[in-house]
Amino acid sequence: MKTTGMEAFEALSGLKKNGFIALVSLTAEDLSPNADGENEFKLIYTLYNPVNREFKEFETTVNDITYSVSSLYKSANYDEREIYDLFGIKFKNHPNLKRIFLDENFKGHPLKNSFKNR
Repeated sequence: MKTTGMEAFEALSGLKKNGFIALVSLTAEDLSPNADGENEFKLIYTLYNPVNREFKEFETTVNDITYSVSSLYKSANYDEREIYDLFGIKFKNHPNLKRIFLDENFKGHPLKNSFKNR
């Protein structure tokens, strides 16, 4: 489902209210360039409901920026930083969005399709 960042945040908030209280993982995939020649990424959120012992995946596509869900799921903090570091996706309202693996002076984001190894 293609959503705005706020729509994805609201959908995940609803899932949390329905018992999916644990974010197990957050991953990204670069789909760029899309049909319009713009950057496009798929974000995959894997959630867990411990009462029903049920997993659910929520997928969305975004451009270069979306909303952070770290206020909903504390475990998203490091996953979002990793995705920012390696793909360049910016997460609005993230409490500490900075590189987590690569040096701050590193140029580019190595998992982007457009990244050229130097």
